[in-house]
Amino acid sequence: MTVMDGRMIRDVGGGLYSVIFYALFFWRTFKKNPGNRVVECGVSTIAVFLAMIPLSKLQDPPDWVFAPWLILVILLCFSTLFFVVQHGYRAISRRKGTSS
Repeated sequence: MTVMDGRMIRDVGGGLYSVIFYALFFWRTFKKNPGNRVVECGVSTIAVFLAMIPLSKLQDPPDWVFAPWLILVILLCFSTLFFVVQHGYRAISRRKGTSS
């Protein structure tokens, strides 16, 4: 049982380092692009999705945890896609307006 505990502590430590690395990376990206909803939603989506990975590695996680988390990821994905389409539409309409 001590071997399992040591391996679990090492895995948790490695996961903690990657969580800190990704949190800092996403925070810097988020702060460099204020007001850009594509970046804000995209960073939030990736952060929530990456937070699901260690949660899925747990021994017996309750089923009620995954459904809301999955719904949140799907909603964030669709909102990111909406803002990408909106951004593209505005860019095309701006380009058509200046070329006339």
